[in-house]
Amino acid sequence: MRIAYISNEFPPLVYGGLGVYVDQISRELTSLGQKVTVFTVGDQKLSRHEEVGGVEVYRETPVPLKDGLEIFLSPETLAWGDGLGLLLDLFSYNQLSAARVLGAGPADLCVAHDWLALPGGMAVKRRGLPMIYHVHGLEVGRSPHPNLQLAALEKKGAEVADAVITVSQAMRQEMVSLGVDEEKVNVCYHGVDTSFFDPGKVDPHRVSGLRKQYGLGEEDQVILFLGRLEPVKGVMQLIEAMSIVAEEYPNARLLLVGRGSLEKKAGQEIKRREIGTLITDFLAPEEKRDHYALADLCAFPSLYEPFGIVALEAAAMARPAVVGASGTSGLREIVENPGALRPTGVHVDGRNPEDIAWGIELALQDPSRLKGWGQNARERVLERFTWRKAAEETLEIYRKVASS
Repeated sequence: MRIAYISNEFPPLVYGGLGVYVDQISRELTSLGQKVTVFTVGDQKLSRHEEVGGVEVYRETPVPLKDGLEIFLSPETLAWGDGLGLLLDLFSYNQLSAARVLGAGPADLCVAHDWLALPGGMAVKRRGLPMIYHVHGLEVGRSPHPNLQLAALEKKGAEVADAVITVSQAMRQEMVSLGVDEEKVNVCYHGVDTSFFDPGKVDPHRVSGLRKQYGLGEEDQVILFLGRLEPVKGVMQLIEAMSIVAEEYPNARLLLVGRGSLEKKAGQEIKRREIGTLITDFLAPEEKRDHYALADLCAFPSLYEPFGIVALEAAAMARPAVVGASGTSGLREIVENPGALRPTGVHVDGRNPEDIAWGIELALQDPSRLKGWGQNARERVLERFTWRKAAEETLEIYRKVASS
């Protein structure tokens, strides 16, 4: 198949899970003999057209017509303020990418990744090319104060698309509750690079160095959070929970790794409560792997999480996890509760610090059991969450759409 991807993220411009997904799935589809072309955002420093790992890449640098467009914009759009520049950049990039998709040669279908690529995806659909809307998250869940214009765009994209793919059953249920035709919504889980995220690939000396760097004793139990420091990730609730945990487990130490709007507040609270360390440095892939290896337990108490790639990475590293499982949560589909046949962690309510603390304490009660949960997690990933499996299931949907 000849597959066109419109995605505003692709290496080296990656800001989150979307960029990781598009990079990995496009490579895996290529290895299955498919022709994948990615149309993404570029800048003056990057090549405009190249091949990366067998994937053809076009990078478009936005040239927004701000001066000419502003007089036509509604008060609701002008209310974006500083964010208006981002919106106009995105429209420019989508226009350029849509034109490039139609001019770069015949394609069997186009995939628009998230609302950021919907204008371009809907444009090529209008020209007769089948279009799939791949939903990695929704505005109503991402923001405490959703932008109604973006929510309307997402709904229209789902209506226009020939099919919708999303990342978890939880997200599928949310989309159906918002009025999207349930027969149109397909679920394909993400994968993880199990050859890289492999505990057997870790250098023990590097992990020992991290332990010394963070002032951790051999008896300390490390609880790792890795992700964006934003309210939706349950960061402050986790910090409060760790204060409760410390009463029962004084050697439990929190490593909070990430950046975001809560950096300052989280750092102050961790220092005040003396429960761990905040790390805001950018972690190279090997450093991220070392941090997983350092952890006894991972904690991702998200309030809203369409999927949760960090939970997959932790599982691939044979690390159990305490995860937020209330509301829309793909995490509960990755992590198996203690009552399951092969447990891999604990489900908690990310909004409730006491419940998070309960989950962490339950996990720490039995070190031998905790290690077994980690082994189960690694086995589950190898069975269910490889990129090859993700690519095969995704390709089946692509073929169905292209042939209909």
